[in-house]
Parts: sequence; C-alpha cells; structure tokens
Amino acid sequence: MTRTTVSAAQLYTLLDAEFQKIRPRGRCRCRVPIPYWRTPPDDVSANWHIGTPPQCPNGCHLVIAELLARMWTQYDMEPERQN
Repeated sequence: MTRTTVSAAQLYTLLDAEFQKIRPRGRCRCRVPIPYWRTPPDDVSANWHIGTPPQCPNGCHLVIAELLARMWTQYDMEPERQN
C-alpha cells in the first residue's frame, strides 16, 4: 500500500478541508483534532493518529471517524524532527 508522505501541517489542512466538505450542517463548530506522529502498529497502518473528538449531537464525531478510515489509507506523516 503506497501512501503520500506529508508534513503534520499539510495533513491537518487536508483533514480539515475534507471535513468541511462532508460535515453536518448547522450551528456546530466542531474541528478535526490535530494529527500527531506515532510508530505504526504494523506494516499496513498509518504512522499518525488524532485525539478523540468530542461527542457531537450533530454526528460530527462519526463523520471524523469515517474520514480517518479513508485518510489513513492515503497519507503518512513525516516524523517530527528533534532539535
């Protein structure tokens, strides 16, 4: 499985833009949590994760879960550099 490697900022921009397209409409102000690098648990998993989004009465947390399932297959994150 080939993924595109992007920076953390680029990945957040991609996640947020996609969420804005598919999120439930209404007065909700939900945002996608910021992604962070992690060691992938196996050879087929992505190397990033996000924090748990809060429960939303409009279902945004479910939309985010579906978005992650799709984006995990498309992108890897550049590891953070140590100064």
